Amino acid sequence: MNKILSILLLSILILFILRVESYPTYGGSNSANIRREDRHSFRAPFLQSGTGILYWDIEGSTIVNDDFIRLTSDQKSLHGAIWNTEPMEQPWWEVVFEFRVHGAGRIGADGIALWLVDRKEGNSQDFSIYGSKNLWKGLAIIFDTFDNDQNGDHPLISVFYNDGTKFYETAKDGSNMKLGSCSSRYRNDKHNAKSRIRYYHGLLSVEIDPNGSGIFEKCVQDVRLDIPTRYTFGVSAATGGLTDNHDVYSFDTFSLDASVSNQNTNNYNNVQFERERLEKQRLEYELQQTQQQQTQQQQQQQQQQQQTQQQTQQNNQDKEYQEFLQYKAQQQQQNNYQQTQNDLIEKLNEIQQEQQQTQPPQQQQQQTQPPQQKLQDEIKNLSEKEQIGFLVKKVDSLVEAIHSLHVILDDPDYKKSFDGLRDQVNVISQALVSLSQGSLKVKDFESFRSTYDQKQSQFIKDFYDFKSTMQDLKATINNRFNNQDNDVTKSIESVNMNLNSLRKLVEASTRDTQKISSILNSNADELANTIQKHSSFGFWTYFLFVQAIFIFGFVFWRKYKDDNNKKLI
Repeated sequence: MNKILSILLLSILILFILRVESYPTYGGSNSANIRREDRHSFRAPFLQSGTGILYWDIEGSTIVNDDFIRLTSDQKSLHGAIWNTEPMEQPWWEVVFEFRVHGAGRIGADGIALWLVDRKEGNSQDFSIYGSKNLWKGLAIIFDTFDNDQNGDHPLISVFYNDGTKFYETAKDGSNMKLGSCSSRYRNDKHNAKSRIRYYHGLLSVEIDPNGSGIFEKCVQDVRLDIPTRYTFGVSAATGGLTDNHDVYSFDTFSLDASVSNQNTNNYNNVQFERERLEKQRLEYELQQTQQQQTQQQQQQQQQQQQTQQQTQQNNQDKEYQEFLQYKAQQQQQNNYQQTQNDLIEKLNEIQQEQQQTQPPQQQQQQTQPPQQKLQDEIKNLSEKEQIGFLVKKVDSLVEAIHSLHVILDDPDYKKSFDGLRDQVNVISQALVSLSQGSLKVKDFESFRSTYDQKQSQFIKDFYDFKSTMQDLKATINNRFNNQDNDVTKSIESVNMNLNSLRKLVEASTRDTQKISSILNSNADELANTIQKHSSFGFWTYFLFVQAIFIFGFVFWRKYKDDNNKKLI
């Protein structure tokens, strides 16, 4: 019994030792300051969940097998990835990544990449960078198998860090943002390759074991970076025109300084939280300042609008007041003008009454005749030339009357009252003078009328010429249409005649065919009767000879009729 217990204890001890030695360690010993983080690791056998394996999600062409995860198979234009569902909360860490890249071709593509990024940044539908997105935010370790820049240094391992604003140029293998790189022959090796990435106290190092010998070669050393916590681990791969199988066998994540990890983590998290809090306060302060500036600008704009409205209202009021004053002045001036006009009419009436009292009765009767009727009678009795001269004289007399009226208005008693009326009378007199000076002369009028008559007669002549031309054109068009109609009618009649003759020929051919058919039927009947009566060889020979004659005769007759029909058509 004791031997059995001893054997069991020894077996448990051996298994424990093997289990501990199966995990890679940093520094060559299993230090107490290193702890494996199961939530950020995976290895065979895989514990599958609904979306992949435990704590990990798969994307694209990824397939989970029993002992490895295939991101892409050896086919064109594929991309696959596996992403950790838990953010990395430890500030210092180490990852041992076991993988294999192999294919049937001499040259493969594109490669495999290890990520520690903020997955909320960038375009989630972008798979252009080894199965993940460009413009990422975080760390990328890329194992590139295709030499895009033709430098002859591939397969290549490169380190990149992006803040979300740098664009990875595939044609240059990201040389615009590369932090370090090294060449390694890990493609198409019989054994799996391993890579060890260590981030400790702000320094990043990358080592590679290309053939699984257990000896890690230095690739990139002591790259200073500030990688925040709560970023997410992931592995992706892609193929293009060239292809490879991209397989992942294990992904082991270790936290460094595990003995004081809680304190360091808390301190680091406190610093991160304090940084985020200060950044949030700064953003809130800037937002408040922006809002205050916008509010002040709005208030200033409102004040300016109010001042503008008040100024506009004041200007409108002043304008209305000025218009009112102008209206009152015009009204007063109009009243004064009306009063002056009434006084002038009364004065003229008084002067006219005094003149009528001094004139003889006959002359008074002539004056009682309406002046308009008298003027019309005088104009009717004159010729056209005399009428124009009469009008010119009347205009001159009117001008003299206006000047005499000016003399009356210059009287000191009425001068002030008639100032406004005198201006209007001056305007009227000037218009009448210009009218008298610009009156049409008789010669000019006669020349204008003769020119107008000549142009009118020429226009009438041209119009009648154009009318006759249009009538001739209409008659010509009608004749042409009639001739064309006659030609078309004749053509149709000739076609109808040809069709009728063709129809008659067809009917005659049909009748002939029916006759021949009836003859053949009668011959067949006679032949049948003869066959029933005779059965000798001579009879059959005679029958076949006669039948051949009829057939050849029918064929030649049919050919003759067809040739005649073709010639007729």
